[in-house]
Amino acid sequence: MVEKRTIVLIALMTIVWASITSGFATYYYLEQARYREKFSEEKQLLIELTENYDASRTKQDLLSKDYNDLLREYYQFFGDDLTLFVEKYDALLSNLGNNYTFPLNMFPKLNETYNNLVNRIHNTQEITREEFDSLLNDFYRLLTELATKELENFLDKISVMQVDFCVDYGNGTIDWYNVSIPHGMTLFDLTQNVTKVEYVYYSWMEPGHTLVNSINNVAPSGGKYWFWYYWDETDNKWVSGQVGCDAWVLKNNGAYKWEYTMWSP
Repeated sequence: MVEKRTIVLIALMTIVWASITSGFATYYYLEQARYREKFSEEKQLLIELTENYDASRTKQDLLSKDYNDLLREYYQFFGDDLTLFVEKYDALLSNLGNNYTFPLNMFPKLNETYNNLVNRIHNTQEITREEFDSLLNDFYRLLTELATKELENFLDKISVMQVDFCVDYGNGTIDWYNVSIPHGMTLFDLTQNVTKVEYVYYSWMEPGHTLVNSINNVAPSGGKYWFWYYWDETDNKWVSGQVGCDAWVLKNNGAYKWEYTMWSP
């Protein structure tokens, strides 16, 4: 009898160990695949950043060269008629606007500064040297600010990701969010940022230690619990999370869902 119980116990332990080993093997395989995909995405972003940075610097250098050419020619001129320089300044200003349409559209204050320069150069009948000196200085400051804002926009694309986030309450009510997040954020971090969460922390759980108990005051009831899923772009379906939500690092343009539903073994 004892031997039979021992054999049964060993068999059960073997099954459990095999299940755990299989689960961990599946998890680490998925983790490796996700990290490879994430590395590939970030490598592509770095390539795009380098290309955009080089293009932005080249553009700024060319405009700075044209500005310096105008500045040198202007300071070597000792006459009173500045018509030629006004025309060259107007062309340079137009070139600036054509090259920096994005930051001008995104930042109203910079756009206002640009339009003020256009109005000043167009509406002045006879411009003085003092006025033209001011226009030259204002142009260079605007060029520097526009170039800086453009580069900051490129950097933001590296440091910020976009994800879709869904909360399905299981009664027909579904809330969708499109969220900008920093790289390295987990599903648990995102859930805390977007919703009101109650959770339990288990130090012995691996991988991930957090069990979400309640979202927006909806707690387990009638056999229903909160489960999380991610959207598999390859198979076009929701896939149940294999680990604790605090162990799942989000990826750019990913989609994630919490669903309040019945538990089934």
